[in-house]
Amino acid sequence: MRLGKLVIAFFILLSFNISYSQNISFEELLKLSKDAKKNGKVYFNFDKIDLKLLTYFISSLTQKNIVLGSNVKGEVSLIFSQPISIEDAWNIYTSVLKSRNYVLVNKGSFYEVVPSSSTRNTTPPLDKLENTSDELITYVYKVKYVDIIQLSNILRGLKSPRGVVFSYNPANIVIITDFKAKVKSLKQVISLIDTPSEGYVIKVFKLNYADSAEVSSAISSIFSDLSKRGIVIKSFNLKSQNAILVKAPRFFVEDIENMISKLDKSFYSSSTRSFYTIKLENSKAEELANILNKLLENIKLVSKKKIKKGKNRHIRSISNKDKPKVVADKVSNSIIVYANKTEFEAIKKLVESLDKEKKQVLVTAFVTEVSEQALKEIGIRWQAFGKYGGASFKGGLSEGDFYGAIASSNFVVGAISTSGKTVSSGGATLFFPDLLFLFSLLERGTGFNIVSSPKILTMDNIEAIIKVAQRIPFAQSLKFDVNGNPIINYDYQDVGLVLKVTPHISYDSIVMDIHQEVNEVIGFEKPQIGNISYVVPITSRREITTSIKVKNGKTVVLGGLVSKKTIKTMEGVPFFSSIPIIGNLFKYNSEDLNKTNLFIFITPYIINKPEDLAKITEEHRRLSEMLMKNKISKKKKYKQVKIKSKNTTIFEDYNKYFGR
Repeated sequence: MRLGKLVIAFFILLSFNISYSQNISFEELLKLSKDAKKNGKVYFNFDKIDLKLLTYFISSLTQKNIVLGSNVKGEVSLIFSQPISIEDAWNIYTSVLKSRNYVLVNKGSFYEVVPSSSTRNTTPPLDKLENTSDELITYVYKVKYVDIIQLSNILRGLKSPRGVVFSYNPANIVIITDFKAKVKSLKQVISLIDTPSEGYVIKVFKLNYADSAEVSSAISSIFSDLSKRGIVIKSFNLKSQNAILVKAPRFFVEDIENMISKLDKSFYSSSTRSFYTIKLENSKAEELANILNKLLENIKLVSKKKIKKGKNRHIRSISNKDKPKVVADKVSNSIIVYANKTEFEAIKKLVESLDKEKKQVLVTAFVTEVSEQALKEIGIRWQAFGKYGGASFKGGLSEGDFYGAIASSNFVVGAISTSGKTVSSGGATLFFPDLLFLFSLLERGTGFNIVSSPKILTMDNIEAIIKVAQRIPFAQSLKFDVNGNPIINYDYQDVGLVLKVTPHISYDSIVMDIHQEVNEVIGFEKPQIGNISYVVPITSRREITTSIKVKNGKTVVLGGLVSKKTIKTMEGVPFFSSIPIIGNLFKYNSEDLNKTNLFIFITPYIINKPEDLAKITEEHRRLSEMLMKNKISKKKKYKQVKIKSKNTTIFEDYNKYFGR
């Protein structure tokens, strides 16, 4: 047997120049055997030779008598690239018989071919196979890349009950004997598996409910886009076992396994049910799949089968596990639907209505801090500016009421309108309020501080977050090591500006959920434990949470966030002021309360298409350039304003005010 296995190493299925078909005659076989005995070498080039003819050839070649029963049937293909010895030819013949569950028994003067014990106990005779039209053939393959043991185990799990798979590990050779159709299927499996596969995993998934052909097709379709990035995922349908064989990178196996487990559920049986893939363009697959699954869970499906006879048709409810199934594939941003054609068309129509390009919103904001004293000053200046026709606060609060409300620290929601610029975009007219001029004015006052002027683009109903902050260490605890040295644990926290805006578009208006938070360090404490002291920052927090509705391109104002700072000042005569008790006569102490108000200007713009965003950006750029030119040359006036304005004298008024 050892010699027989060794000979198998030379037994390989390759292309050949001349092959003898199953119609070869006894005379031709006799001539071949004589030539082989003369040369001492045997050429096996038999394509589908009958076992009886092969037995005759071996008997003539080795001069051994062989008794062959009438029940021994079948064909075998033996193709060799190199000649072998007569002794090796005998060993190969015995291996072929063994693969057909036959053995040679030495009777002294002759050998008899008899069925092996496993054949009598586990398999029916060859002439009583269910598919008598099929034929047994032998295929030999030399493994090139994968582990031969792993490949042999996979092939043994896929062969038919009559099939046999042998492997000779030292030579990396696999011998398969099975029905012709099965061998063809196993050859496809081998071509799938035996490829360069560093970092790849081969796994067989047996299905309980879903059809293996449909699941294999779905997986191939889902991961087809990955091939463009050099990631190849192959799947093969093992129809006889209702299983699929997958070869994929190691890091993808878990995702594939989860997907198959979700698809392999007991669905409501329908001959028309199949797998469908829908590629999404504007939505996330996971979010849309969750929506569809929740919807399907709440729909009450019924069967069309009658339960009782009678005039009325009775229906029965179908459990959730029997309903159509939707699974998301994150990698390709697709959803996989298992449903019949009617169900799929309904789901597809719903997906198309949901997977539309979403409108976007450009949110521009100015966040400023104004001291109470400067606020009163700007009220006076603004009234003077307004006298020349400048922009003013209208549509909710008068100018006097607006500044009065802010100065009194009340919460304020107002709107700026009337004066500004208009731009035509996509058939709509967008309005730009003159905030740039207002904040130029604010920058001129010593009591004004522009905290931030962010702009952010977000989609409809999606929260946008603007954060301008510093990471400040906060001491959390103090402990000592074994040597008595102090160890302070710090926790870093954000201190600064946080603006959260969630826009909801409604025709030409926008409802905005706004959360504004400003944290700042206003001082420090120095706690002491024993002889150890450490610094702890003291922060203030100002916060607004509100929902407002504003027209597209209009501006809303939020105010009423007040902080108070006490500034202590000491002036004194050097030396004398430091003398205890008497030094107080040479000192001057003052305490100044600084009250700061925070208010926010927010302007949302509905972006229906990319061209709208480009036009709005260009408009802001032009306004900024015009403002900067006017600052540099205050005495010069603009000869012509190309941008249409509701108030044609606004730049003249602006020049008059800043040119004074």
